[in-house]
Amino acid sequence: MRLSYALIMASGCLLAGLQAAEAPLALPAAARAHLAAGSKVIKMATGDLNADGRADLVFVGEATDPKKITKRGDGYEQNSNTRTIVVLLAEKEGYRKVCESAKFIPPAYTLEFDTYMDRFAHMQTEKGVLTVKFDWLASAGSWTSMETFKFRFEKGRMRLIGAEEDSYSRSLGDKMLTSTNYLTGKRKVTSGLNQFDEKESRPKVAWESLESKTPIYLEDLPPCGRKE
Repeated sequence: MRLSYALIMASGCLLAGLQAAEAPLALPAAARAHLAAGSKVIKMATGDLNADGRADLVFVGEATDPKKITKRGDGYEQNSNTRTIVVLLAEKEGYRKVCESAKFIPPAYTLEFDTYMDRFAHMQTEKGVLTVKFDWLASAGSWTSMETFKFRFEKGRMRLIGAEEDSYSRSLGDKMLTSTNYLTGKRKVTSGLNQFDEKESRPKVAWESLESKTPIYLEDLPPCGRKE
């Protein structure tokens, strides 16, 4: 059962990578000026981020330099083109850019994570919150991690308000959940869980206080929000 679950997760991550490689999405005409020349759109989400009744737009553009696309000996494509996330607020006549980051969404392939598939998994806007998800699944090693970051439009910027991490051992099933509230400065860590058999779970909850409550914004974050 453990092997089957690992295979399912691997397939899911592979599909996420394939989705990013699909035909480029088409931006509304009024937003096309915000896409860098020589780039294509690989992900797009709409929703009212500033509560003005208009559909705002968030998209991820990917450069298309063929020199940054190589293939391994097994034919697997390695695309190291830069990805840029852009947040646009809808106005009466077009869009206004409020945020842009060429760091937060990493390339599909990076040398330091050679054993990882594409880490960018999903993006959506709902109830005024922008959510970005990443998957970490090593072809070598035993840990899988799914991380979610939530942002809210605040004083003209996209502020990080929360983060969730779900990580587990594919070999043992040991699981840990981490939930961080950047508004209250508190983090909840639940350990003692079992990914494969809930009956084996012995939940243990611990609370931590963040070192700082200084606001963090989308453009401040490193790739996948990780410091390492």
